[in-house]
Amino acid sequence: MSSLRGVVALVFLAASVLPGGDVSASTACAGAEPVLASVATALDEGRWDDAEHSLQPLELSHPECGQVVVAVARLSAARGDLAEAERLFSRALMLAPDDAVAHALFARFQLLRGLGPQAAYLVNQSLTIDPECVEALVVRGQILGHRGLYGESRTVLERAVVLDPTSPEAHYEIGVWFFRVNLFEQAARHFESAVTLRPLWTRALDYLAYCLELLGEADRAERVYRDALQTQPKGGPLFDSTLDYNFGRFLFKMGRLKESLTHLDRAVEHHPKRRGPRYQRAKVYQAQGDFESARRDAERALALGVSGDYIHDTQVYYLLTSIYSRLGETELAQEYAELARTTETPDQSEALRRR
Repeated sequence: MSSLRGVVALVFLAASVLPGGDVSASTACAGAEPVLASVATALDEGRWDDAEHSLQPLELSHPECGQVVVAVARLSAARGDLAEAERLFSRALMLAPDDAVAHALFARFQLLRGLGPQAAYLVNQSLTIDPECVEALVVRGQILGHRGLYGESRTVLERAVVLDPTSPEAHYEIGVWFFRVNLFEQAARHFESAVTLRPLWTRALDYLAYCLELLGEADRAERVYRDALQTQPKGGPLFDSTLDYNFGRFLFKMGRLKESLTHLDRAVEHHPKRRGPRYQRAKVYQAQGDFESARRDAERALALGVSGDYIHDTQVYYLLTSIYSRLGETELAQEYAELARTTETPDQSEALRRR
């Protein structure tokens, strides 16, 4: 699901808000820990109003607690106020300069905004304070992956899982790593762990369902897709905008065209400028015998170009060849058949890089 996520993923800043290293920071947060734990859960589950309701008295009773400020920063990020979130994260570091987790959470926030150098600096600061800070290791693993250092990324992410097997973020990120290198069985195990630890995590469920589908476990994949649909929020940063696309594509493979079209219609609505949903919907239209609608979607898909779903030109050329043949447009069918024959086919492993 590639770059679709953007700010959406900001809300998955790690739930842990541990005490800082110095006595003053610890004193400033005394008594706040139980409420902060419930706030973290509310943020993970997308219950913004509940989180805010719990945080308001804490802001008054613990104004110098860096952990409280981090929680408010997470809430601001979840609600899309990125400037305020950045200000609050910066303030949290001033209040608790020895808090490795606060540095790590700020690093993840910056990374998900596309600010890689700032994120790398903050991760280094975090790991200088605590070399075993799991939140920082997860972000470092992401950064290494973005740099193409996949072996190092795996090592760091696996270390994070060993250090804290209860971290859903660590399981999720190593699951994504395995998914991207086509090791779906290993990926599925980690996504299962992530959703066990955080049952309402729609994106982890979506990934798990996709892995099961690729492993040939269609019945189980469908159950997990439906679980993801049941947990899907109506909107906001926790909304998984690729779920309808993935489930619609799955249903098409199962030959359930009407159901598939319902979900692919939604996918096109969510991503009007992406190739994948249009391409998949064109295939459904063609299977239904609606060749004009199939042509419109396939032509639009070709015009949109390759995007995060990695539907390549050759795939669209083959589809258009078939559609134009059915429409009796012989010259166009031959033209696209020639393009399909002469266009170099990219490495198909890239087709699985969804996020």
